[in-house]
Amino acid sequence: MREVIFACMLISCVWLAQATAQDQTTVKLSAFSESDKVPLNRTATYVIRLEWSGAQSVYEFEQPETPRLSNFKLAGSSSSNSVRVAGGANTSVKTFEYLLRPQELGMGYVEGGRLGYVDKATGERHTLYTDRLGIQIIDPVAEPGEAPLGLIMLLGVGLAGILAGLVLYWQRRKQQEERARAAAQAAKPLEEEFLEQLRASVDLNTTETRTAFYDISRLLRQYLTRRFEIPSHGITTAEVLAAYQKIDEDPHQLTRLEEVLQTSDVFKFSGETGDPARLARIYALTEAFLEQQKANGKKKTANSV
Repeated sequence: MREVIFACMLISCVWLAQATAQDQTTVKLSAFSESDKVPLNRTATYVIRLEWSGAQSVYEFEQPETPRLSNFKLAGSSSSNSVRVAGGANTSVKTFEYLLRPQELGMGYVEGGRLGYVDKATGERHTLYTDRLGIQIIDPVAEPGEAPLGLIMLLGVGLAGILAGLVLYWQRRKQQEERARAAAQAAKPLEEEFLEQLRASVDLNTTETRTAFYDISRLLRQYLTRRFEIPSHGITTAEVLAAYQKIDEDPHQLTRLEEVLQTSDVFKFSGETGDPARLARIYALTEAFLEQQKANGKKKTANSV
């Protein structure tokens, strides 16, 4: 009887020792982020940590699944092993770290995963699971040496204001110049405008005298159109002279106009080149015609006042 009791006590002690050994070698799994918030221009660190009592060689661990990510991209990963001593007992630690790069503001998630390991002493296979983890993605922070966003925005608004002011100033300046030019143009007699064109477009020293005769005739006809509404195209020189005679009875002006237009027609339609002396006379007659018209305009203005 004593032998039976002793055998039972021995079996119980062995069972308790095995149970205690199993409890001491339980693997604890934890998964976490170093922070629950991460700026958009920084990275978050996701950590999977395994801890158990005893030596590193007690278990054989599988490589964890690559984290399934939402609103993050995997930027890198690493793993490490360590042993710490507390109360005379060794605690083994295996750590997997993942760098996560945010994609846009809002919430990002690391989906739950699994990790398997084998107990080398018993050959048993175990599986551990991690929970889904959420990380808030917040506004980016200033980079080292970078001006704060608020200052950049303030400078941008200021620069935009300066540019708008410059554009407004330039537009007003241009409008003032255009008004001044229009006023000067309105104050300038029409005859003065055509005298300037005559002096600018006709070169008395040119060898192309035929072209010069044509230019003088065209310019004088344009003047008659603008001053007296006598058509410059579609009527003959005789019709132009008849229309002008009805408007201005000054025989000297009519004679000048007649000689200029008829002489120009000769060289325009005959193909002759003409001599420089003849060109100089036609030029002088045209100039005298316009000067007299300008003087007549001043007399009419004085009489009306």
